[in-house]
Amino acid sequence: MSLWIPRIALVLAVLFAVRRGGEPERLVAAVLLATFAFDVANHAWLGTPDWFAVNPGHLVIDGWAFITLLWVALHANRGWPLWVSSSQVIVVLGHAAKAWELDMVRWAYWAMTQTPFVFQLCVLALGTGKHVARQRRIGAYHAWRPA
Repeated sequence: MSLWIPRIALVLAVLFAVRRGGEPERLVAAVLLATFAFDVANHAWLGTPDWFAVNPGHLVIDGWAFITLLWVALHANRGWPLWVSSSQVIVVLGHAAKAWELDMVRWAYWAMTQTPFVFQLCVLALGTGKHVARQRRIGAYHAWRPA
C-alpha cells in the first residue's frame, strides 16, 4: 500500500497541473512524471537499490531534475517552484552525503532521496490550486518573469 500512495499522488497532481495549471505547473508536472518513469527504467536496468552505496541511475535522474526544477524556480512568475526546487536539493545532498560517507545509515539515505518526492507532489498540487485561484481573482497573468 505504501508504494501506491506516491503513485496515486503523482497521477492526481500531474492531472490537476496539466488540466488547470499554466506552463510552470505543467513543466514541473512533466519533470516529476519523467523522474518517476526514468526511475522505473533505472530499476529495470540496474535492479533494485540496496541503499548501501550511491545508485548512479538515481544520481543522474535527480541531478537532471534539480537543474530543470531550479530553472523553473528562477524563471517562473510563481513562488511555489522554489519549494519544489529546494526539496530537490535535499535529494541531491543525500547522494553527496552517501558518496562522502559510505557508512551513512542506509535508511537515512533512503529518506533523503525518496521522501521529498511526495512533498514535491503536494506543493505542485497546492501551487496549481493557488494559480487557479489567482487567475479567477485577477484574470490571466504572465507565466514567466520578464527576461
